[in-house]
Amino acid sequence: MEFVERSRELDILRDLYSGSVTGRGRVALISGPGATGKTELLRAFADHVGAAGGLVLRAACSRAERLLPAAVMGQLFHSVPLPDEVMRRIGAFVDIEGVTTGGDAEIRAVHAMCVELIDIARARPLVLLVDDVEFADETTLHTLLYLQRRLTAAQILVVLTESPQPQPFHPEFRAEISRQASFCNIQLSPLSEAGVAELLRGWVDDETAAALAPAYHGVSGGNPLLLHALGQDRRVAGSTEVAEVVVGDQFRQAVLACLRRWDPTILETAHGLALLGDLATPALLARLLDTKPARVQWVLNALTMSGLLHAGRFRHPAARAAVLHDLTPEALAEMHARAAELLHAEGAPAPAIGGHLLAAGGLAEPWAITVLQDSATHALAEDRVDDAVESLKLAHDMCDDVPRRAALTATLAACQWRINPAAVSQHLQSQRDALRAGHLSERHAAALLRYQLWHGHRADAQETLRHLRDTRQQLDATTAAELEGCAEWLRLHFPVAFAELDADADAGPAVTPAGTPARSDGSLGSATPSLTAVLTDGVTDEVIARAEQVLGSHLLVDVGLESALCALQTLVYADRMDRAVHWCDVLGAEAGARGATTWHAILSDVRSHIALRQGDLPLSERFAREALDAMSPHNWGVAIGSPLSNMLLAMIGMDKLDEAEAQLKHVIPDAMRDTWFWPLYLRARGHLHLAGGRVHAALADFETCGQLATQWGMDLPALLPWRGDLAQVYLRSGRPERARAMVTEQLSRPGAENARTRGVSLRLLGSALDVKQRVNTLRQAANLLQESGDRYQLFLALAALSSAHYGRGEFNTSRVVARSALQLAKDIQAQALCRRLLPGGDAAGGDDPDAPPEHEEMSRLSDAEQRVATLAALGHTNREIGKKLYITVSTVEQHLTRVYRKLNVRRRTELSLGLPMDAAGAGLLAVGSGGSERSWPQWESAVQAS
Repeated sequence: MEFVERSRELDILRDLYSGSVTGRGRVALISGPGATGKTELLRAFADHVGAAGGLVLRAACSRAERLLPAAVMGQLFHSVPLPDEVMRRIGAFVDIEGVTTGGDAEIRAVHAMCVELIDIARARPLVLLVDDVEFADETTLHTLLYLQRRLTAAQILVVLTESPQPQPFHPEFRAEISRQASFCNIQLSPLSEAGVAELLRGWVDDETAAALAPAYHGVSGGNPLLLHALGQDRRVAGSTEVAEVVVGDQFRQAVLACLRRWDPTILETAHGLALLGDLATPALLARLLDTKPARVQWVLNALTMSGLLHAGRFRHPAARAAVLHDLTPEALAEMHARAAELLHAEGAPAPAIGGHLLAAGGLAEPWAITVLQDSATHALAEDRVDDAVESLKLAHDMCDDVPRRAALTATLAACQWRINPAAVSQHLQSQRDALRAGHLSERHAAALLRYQLWHGHRADAQETLRHLRDTRQQLDATTAAELEGCAEWLRLHFPVAFAELDADADAGPAVTPAGTPARSDGSLGSATPSLTAVLTDGVTDEVIARAEQVLGSHLLVDVGLESALCALQTLVYADRMDRAVHWCDVLGAEAGARGATTWHAILSDVRSHIALRQGDLPLSERFAREALDAMSPHNWGVAIGSPLSNMLLAMIGMDKLDEAEAQLKHVIPDAMRDTWFWPLYLRARGHLHLAGGRVHAALADFETCGQLATQWGMDLPALLPWRGDLAQVYLRSGRPERARAMVTEQLSRPGAENARTRGVSLRLLGSALDVKQRVNTLRQAANLLQESGDRYQLFLALAALSSAHYGRGEFNTSRVVARSALQLAKDIQAQALCRRLLPGGDAAGGDDPDAPPEHEEMSRLSDAEQRVATLAALGHTNREIGKKLYITVSTVEQHLTRVYRKLNVRRRTELSLGLPMDAAGAGLLAVGSGGSERSWPQWESAVQAS
């Protein structure tokens, strides 16, 4: 170790040595806390004496050798080579077996050893260095006292070191040696901040040392042993940032080494201090250790002087952790149990007591369960869900009272639901039994319903539903409000589970079916019918205000998430996307801050659905991935169909068909088939089949969606536009009349007047019409979809409209619309799909560098010739062409003559072979939503300008 900030003490020893050389012997005692540099000071002084020609005899005392007579004197005489005759004379006195304490024999041994030391000093100055003298044996102490009284005319300097002890081993020796005139006491203390900086200059440059000194002094308290340990940790870690202290294994070992140099009482007190932490007081520590407060206070002062403590606490958490780790698991658990009892008797806060109960593995005390419950409540309030779970688990294991144990299980399940829904499944059987036995509160029964539905326990959920229905008149206001808030969402997503209850003649529908007017008769699920109203009756200011009121007063920690989800979906299906995004982000931030993994995952799924309806395909995919990454498929339960369907639809729109196919490898729970998540998943899978050319598989999935929606009373196009999906299959199969019938029926359903729903329906209807009739319908669809803000559906409508104009020979207009479609496609990363949908593969009318070149033959024709040629190829007579294009029949004939020559055809029937005709929208996908945040400029203005 470097010798730092000990120059004054070393000068004192040098002066004492100079005096002893003249025959004025002295005794110096260096006192200081453990590991403050006493041994280093002795080493530096020994080097000085050796250089000056003196003789140094050294010994280090040990607690283990304290009972061995003359053990330290033996070290002194054997520390350097002495003449053989000297060693023979003292051999009998330093031989362990030949020395006894007390009596004439010891007096003779002490006298003989002193005589030998004085004789040695006659030849050259002699220095005796004894480290840790508090552990010296009795014979050595008597020898040192005997020698001190004979130093007045001897060239001898005795230097001793000691560390303070709570109970000195030899108080008489300390009193006797200090009262002599030849005695000198030197007090050491830890290094100052300046001393720390000086030490650091041996490791780093001056500027870095000055910057690091405050931090290193703060951690070590200036204790040299701890400082050097920190230096070793820094070297092991490599280069680090300025002002950063690296605390590692060397530091932790040094803390224990420092404590073990003292009396075991000091280490024991350190154990208690580390265990009690901020609650430690001298009185409480004394009770914990079964000792006196004054003794504890002395130890705390000594540890503070050594640099380990500051203001009665460990300077660094690593020091406290090292001290606790020093205890065996059994001893640590026993001490934690004792601490819990003491803190409970002192009226300490429940979280402080609960921590000790957890570490102790519990206590067979009636109050312990209550304390753990209160501790869990505090942990939840501070969003320490894992701590709450551990407290409740221990309380549950300790509890023998059946009703109370059921309540503990319910509370434990509620905590686990926030972070790990799969863990709740282990409690479902015991909670069902508790419900049957009447040991479960209505609030906990409502939570049990959520768990059973989520994990697909339909029969048990129906039993819980009947219980809640039968006891609805007994519900408290809070529970009733919670049930009302979440029932509509549950009824929508778990229709089969509610079917039996709905069929009961004594009770109205558990929750109003989506296609039926809402009730308010007090039955289970008479929820505020905001979502139902939007889906069936349209949007009103009252409904929107009611949804925002629910979201504005929602606290995720107090009620289930379903009421918030219902309000969010109300805003989504009302096309209030900006407000839905706002509230989703607000609730998502709250869930993230509270560590509520389940809520964060569900809200990410909702955010993905919103992005899909806005037409932002990349954002939808991102949030869907986030939802699936936040929770494993096992944790998602039957609800996994929702994020998977969003993911599939986003990927299909971006033409990531291989990646979408990979998502189908997820294992889907069988119980999902009885939930609304199943038709959502089937619809997404059907569109993947359709995109991959598997028309029959797509038809089967879409037909199943229709059957389920009809069977469950939720046949609403805003919720599940399965007729439009079938229409796309029929268009792909060349059956436009069936497609028109499907779309026409969809437009007649409740809620179909919604701008987005109607826009998508008209897009499909336009694609199923004759090429001469498409433009007006597709133009209406594009306007509605632009109004709704769905950029993906608007892109599809513009692509179909471009094809329709192309089919009518309006090539310039087709190009302008195509450019708008391509720009939208780029924004939402749907370029690949765009190139397939635009007429002739012309993604941007030839202006885009990525677009394929326009058909070679068509490039030879003027715009007027292209219009005439196209209409002629479609079968129109010259007179009909003239009427459509407002030109004379003669002009039509002239254009056709030039067209024949340029395309090298001889008659009208060959025109179709020379023109790049397109299916004009057949087979377009009606993927459920996507979008971008920024508004899209009016596309019609560009068309009019053309």
